Amino acid sequence: DELWVTEKWRKLFGFADSERVTFARLLQVVHPGDRERMKQIVQHMFEHGGEYESEYRVIRPDGSTRWISGHGSVELDEHGKPHFARGVSRDVTKRKIAEEELSESEARFGTIADAAPVLIWMSGVDKLCTFFNKPWLEFTGRSLEQEMGNGWAEGVHPDDLQRCHDIYVSAFDAREPFVMQYRLRRHDGEYRWISDSGVPRYDAKKNFVGYIGSCVDVTELINKDLALRQSEERMRLAADAVNLGIWEWNLAKDEIWATNERRALLGWPSSGKIRFDDFISRLHPDDRNRIRHAIEEAIHNGRDYDSEYRLVLPDGIIRWMATRGSVHLDSDGKPSRFLGISIDITARKQAELEALQRREEIGHLSRVAVMGELTASIAHELNQPLSGIISNASAGQRFIDRGDIDLREFRELLADIVADGRRAGDVIRGIQTMVKKGGPTRQHVNMNDLVANVVRMINPNAMHHSCEVQTSLEPNLPPIEADPIQLQQVLINLVINAFDAMRNTPLSRRKVVIATERNGDGTICMSVRDYGTGISEEARERLFDHFFTTKAEGLGMGLGIVRSIVESHGGTVAGENADGGGARFHFTLPANGAPLYQ
Repeated sequence: DELWVTEKWRKLFGFADSERVTFARLLQVVHPGDRERMKQIVQHMFEHGGEYESEYRVIRPDGSTRWISGHGSVELDEHGKPHFARGVSRDVTKRKIAEEELSESEARFGTIADAAPVLIWMSGVDKLCTFFNKPWLEFTGRSLEQEMGNGWAEGVHPDDLQRCHDIYVSAFDAREPFVMQYRLRRHDGEYRWISDSGVPRYDAKKNFVGYIGSCVDVTELINKDLALRQSEERMRLAADAVNLGIWEWNLAKDEIWATNERRALLGWPSSGKIRFDDFISRLHPDDRNRIRHAIEEAIHNGRDYDSEYRLVLPDGIIRWMATRGSVHLDSDGKPSRFLGISIDITARKQAELEALQRREEIGHLSRVAVMGELTASIAHELNQPLSGIISNASAGQRFIDRGDIDLREFRELLADIVADGRRAGDVIRGIQTMVKKGGPTRQHVNMNDLVANVVRMINPNAMHHSCEVQTSLEPNLPPIEADPIQLQQVLINLVINAFDAMRNTPLSRRKVVIATERNGDGTICMSVRDYGTGISEEARERLFDHFFTTKAEGLGMGLGIVRSIVESHGGTVAGENADGGGARFHFTLPANGAPLYQ
């Protein structure tokens, strides 16, 4: 039981030059996790003969661990029994470390890819796909085996397949990035428009190894109406050039790993440690506390993280980012890593701002149109105080002409003139407020007071349409936080529609009832009920669509604007046929006020 070994073998295994080497002594330096396996391999070799090959770890005298690849064989004597064994041992530590790092890198990529809010795929040098992430498989409802190779193409719309294939092959052969859009069948059978961006990938030695790509569902962008077509184009171009950032935060070391593209974008060096505070310092000052709190809360509660924030780039440019991340726990169940992905959504934010500006412009034009319909009411409202001013001024002149002036009575005349003047001024300021441009301004609003003001404004119109206006107001309603001008616009639109709905109603039945009431769920309901023709089955589903109207001279904007205003206040609006004929439109708003519209 003695081994003859070379000098290099002794140095590799940590044996002194004079130390006797036996199999039992050799097993002592083998790593405890590999010792029993090695013992069984050698025993099997001596019992059955033949060759053996295995990899195991040894612990050197300095405590370091080395990976050894052993290859040996047993030679038999003239009686066919094992006589002695010879073999070769090689140090393969570097290879094993490289394999472990590769395995860790692949596992990290798989984890990040599955956490990404996009569909990710990879292909090899033969153009066949070798990987699809979890969101892709969930989107298509197919297994990884079904999608591998060219299987994914079974879900592409037949009208798009050839074009999709040509773009992919052309870019692949030229080793160039590509962007293409095609329809992909979702798990429910619906075809969705996908924007697919692919780039060539290379290994550490700059050898081409295939392509990697990401896909996003752009169906809603493509289906936008014509008014947003220009914004959609900008958003599509931005999506084509989207800078996808992948990151991982080691919580114990406070060290963030990020792609080189993300480092370059934020002005970070290509190597070196990045701390969490380095990331926070790149956020817009108004977003820092909010994002820091959201991330800390996600880590503390072990929840997924999803937020939007602004980045301030080194050149001062501000970009909007959407980020999604997830917390990963260690073996003790404690948060150890935070992984995620970020996408540039600046184009979407700009489109939202433009859409808001358009809504405000439409609302302004609608208010101007409402003022045109209330011309008779406005004239009536102004005529009363102006008549009072003229009457009182004439009486004052008569007092002066007679030379018999009662100062107390004269002061009362002047006070009446002042009061009528203020009343006329209030009417004019109300008109100016209704037609002026500008964003919504929230304040506490008493709904019953708002009804009273609108009833006073539309009374002359009611007389013109031979309609009676009644109110049924619940007392002591709590105030709501809202824009009074916008709510006034909502109520006026509904009342004017009620007048129009009763053009063919007998005069004895022409009546509009405006009611307010408190609901049990903490909301306030306001309704407008008429006794007209009611709502047809055809119109019921499209009542609040923009540009839909049942009036020959209508534009179809009134009820669409009503819904937009109510929903921006956190409320809901609906219309229904009422018992006894006619229709009832009602909307509800939270009594404690919705958050200010951003």
